[in-house]
Amino acid sequence: MATGSHGSKLFSILCLSAVIGGTVGMYATVLQGSRPPVDVAVRPAPAVVAEVPVGLSGEDVASAARLDRAFRRMGYQLDAIRIGTAEVPPLFLAQVPHDLDDMPDPDSRKALFLRVMLPLVLAANEEIAEDRARLQSLLARKAARQSLTHPDQVWLKALAERYEVEDGDMNRLLARVDIVPPSLALAQAAEETGWGTSRLVRRSRNLFGHTADTASDETGMRQFGSLQDAVRAYLLNLNTHRAYDGLRRARMKARAKGHQPDGHQLADALRAYSERGEAYVGTIRSLIRRNDLVALDNARLGRVLPVRLASAGFAP
Repeated sequence: MATGSHGSKLFSILCLSAVIGGTVGMYATVLQGSRPPVDVAVRPAPAVVAEVPVGLSGEDVASAARLDRAFRRMGYQLDAIRIGTAEVPPLFLAQVPHDLDDMPDPDSRKALFLRVMLPLVLAANEEIAEDRARLQSLLARKAARQSLTHPDQVWLKALAERYEVEDGDMNRLLARVDIVPPSLALAQAAEETGWGTSRLVRRSRNLFGHTADTASDETGMRQFGSLQDAVRAYLLNLNTHRAYDGLRRARMKARAKGHQPDGHQLADALRAYSERGEAYVGTIRSLIRRNDLVALDNARLGRVLPVRLASAGFAP
């Protein structure tokens, strides 16, 4: 059973618990999202979600036109991100503007959706990268026959449970605890939501066509508390479901050759995501090419709001 688009039999396994109100030093927003804990001690999440991100008013978040103008005033433009001259501001919207489909210009509508999505994807990938780095450190210690501390052992067990590796196969776990190229996530979110205009994403904050037997709406589709929750569920699904073993193998082979995972290449392993099979893969690859999404794979998530944000009269 695979997780995929609306026409597929979908699968989602992420159990989410609410974490509310924690301040995060690295970022300029406040947590109102969720992530299954794996540490013995509570650690700050590297990415956070708020109904109204710091620096944006409720009117800005609710209106596509106002949000687009706010992004422009703060200098948040995709062209600068693509060429590496700017960072992605740490602004995490809990939902897309409900009037996104009212924007008359399709290119502007697409650009706004990508700017909403990009911080969420980068932040969720940072969470995974942090876990992967710690996992690699522990594996190196085990290879050197060094003993692990009790907290490390507890963390390692919890990580393996989350990624559904129950046989102690640490190489298999390492293959699963890895990022998904932003280009792939962005293309799939665009396809599954009609560039953020579908009723599903507006009603349920469901970005990737997840179904579930719990926390679902009347249609049987999964409901999420925030867009960030939906992104995390998507990444965990690609990293655990047996239908995407091919994606994980291709990603692992790329890393073995010293290459970064490539969204256009990994899309070939998504035939099971949709009943459309090969046609779905072709659509995702076309979206990646036509919208120059691979250039966003090296985007960097900033740690502070742009100076232009404050100078434009936004709240600090």
